[in-house]
Amino acid sequence: MNKISTEGTPPRGRRKHETAAVPDRDGGPRTLRRGLHILGALRRAGNAGLHVTEIAAQTGMQRSTVYRFLDVLVDEGYALRDGDKPRYRVLQTDADSGDPHEQAIRRWRPAMRRISDTIGDSAFLICRAGDDSLCLHRELGNYPVQVLTVTVGHRQPLGVGAAGLALLAALPPAEAAAVIARNETALRGYGGLTAAHIRRLVESTRDRGWSVIGNTAVPGALGVGMAWCDAEGYPRLAISVSTLIDRMPAARQRTIAEVLRAELAQR
Repeated sequence: MNKISTEGTPPRGRRKHETAAVPDRDGGPRTLRRGLHILGALRRAGNAGLHVTEIAAQTGMQRSTVYRFLDVLVDEGYALRDGDKPRYRVLQTDADSGDPHEQAIRRWRPAMRRISDTIGDSAFLICRAGDDSLCLHRELGNYPVQVLTVTVGHRQPLGVGAAGLALLAALPPAEAAAVIARNETALRGYGGLTAAHIRRLVESTRDRGWSVIGNTAVPGALGVGMAWCDAEGYPRLAISVSTLIDRMPAARQRTIAEVLRAELAQR
């Protein structure tokens, strides 16, 4: 089986908190404990989320400290910011406790296996991590050439890949617009994408009900994606299928979308 991998794809620029370590006089264990206290407060609040001032009051921390921890939680995909508001909620993919990413993989792996077996191409499980998409898992298909557009753990701006585009389009319009605006500079590193182009793709995805995007992160590849939303209609995860553009005529795109829709509807 031939695999087209993109592990050499340039990663998105490092974030502010990654460029320089900030000394913490409390030491590592206490720093970790404070971050877990914030995560615990967000988990208790559920989908309603908490304002930064509420988090500070519940944890006894200064707001500047809370913001610093929240930046990390959002960046690593454990929390979400509510649009432009200083309000945050935990990224919940399951009612059970534990690592939400591991829960998502356990929950969706069988469906992804069925998708890849049915279609023949690789399937990808993607979640949102701040303004990025994050690949949690992938399943290989049985077609001789597999296009591995992203590796597990790979991040890229929301909208660059098919699953990320599906997530972006499923967000409330104001929140999606804010994400696109913040990613405007980063998008240029992916096939010359612009904010205007992404906005058009988002509108097409909303009209169609599933996403299609090609020749961005990986030249010659095209993906179809669809988002899964929670009971309140908020997008939590997305699954995409990617392969060579020649294997993706419009009729096959629709077929793949129907396969994705059938699997997502069972959850």
